[in-house]
Amino acid sequence: MNKHLPLIVGAGATVILAAGYFGLSAYSSKQAQKHLEDWVYEVSLDEKLSWRSVSATPFGGSVSIRDVELELGKNEPALRAAELIISERISEDNQSRLRLQLKGIEADSAAFNGLRSLGAMAGSSIDRELARASHSFEPALSSGLATLKPFDMELFVDVDDDAGTFEAEIAIALPELFDSRMSYSLSKQRDLNRKLKRLEDDLDGEDNPYRLIAKLQELAESIERAELANVRVSLQDRGMLERSIALYQRYNTPLDPTAGSADSQRSEHYAKMVERTVKNCQRDSKDLPKSMDNSCDLLEDVLMEKVSGIVLSIEPTESVRLSDLAKLDNARQGKRVLERLNPELESL
Repeated sequence: MNKHLPLIVGAGATVILAAGYFGLSAYSSKQAQKHLEDWVYEVSLDEKLSWRSVSATPFGGSVSIRDVELELGKNEPALRAAELIISERISEDNQSRLRLQLKGIEADSAAFNGLRSLGAMAGSSIDRELARASHSFEPALSSGLATLKPFDMELFVDVDDDAGTFEAEIAIALPELFDSRMSYSLSKQRDLNRKLKRLEDDLDGEDNPYRLIAKLQELAESIERAELANVRVSLQDRGMLERSIALYQRYNTPLDPTAGSADSQRSEHYAKMVERTVKNCQRDSKDLPKSMDNSCDLLEDVLMEKVSGIVLSIEPTESVRLSDLAKLDNARQGKRVLERLNPELESL
């Protein structure tokens, strides 16, 4: 027997397996390309959405679409992404799941209108002068960057009728600014996926607007009855805070030529501003639940750059429906809802 035969057979098997794998990948890629083209045609995006190439792993594991461009038209936001990855796709009667990863996103200023509120929230607990720097994404939170660098975004949704849950997650990574991630889970939604699928069919075939409105109202009421299982929101600084503080100290410190070092005056002035902000926080946080007793101390640590980020976690101790969140606007009812939500803050 040829002593090299096992080696030859092993190498041959490897080649065959590799050829089979890449053959399946090529077939999957062609199928993915066809599905994408059909979808673009169905939603009338033929002249608005384009891409360079499509590839897919065998057996439909994931699809990668490279150099994606979306041009909606004049006065509408334009988006470009180096890569869009679609994975964890499930589309069944009892469950829908999808994860989208967008890498190397470039967008014009109109696309950031919806993110201005995020900038406002980031500065809501900070002194007004410092917060002003975070109220706009034009071009990059006004924190000293001349342009917004390509960024990444991730979206995940899972609707499971058998478990009665709805899970969602969104993450955004902005270079030299911050990383943010929010995830939440709802329970008591045992038939939500089927309702959404029926609604999709109804939107395609229903001509009576009053019936559509009634069905949308039914879906909204069902979602309002959902209970909040958990929420987690994190914000990790990647340079935004440091530059914002430096700009504040440079342009908002009243310097006295006879009072010594300018840097020392700036540091002292900023420290007093932080002290003022923390005192205001302590005055305004009396109605917060006991689980957030550390909120003002954590705010001070963030403003003094002792920590680089924060995490808000919510694990309700008792049942909290989505409709209950509207009670947060009422002082007495809102306090009780907050206690049930059991929010906790911690540093990163």
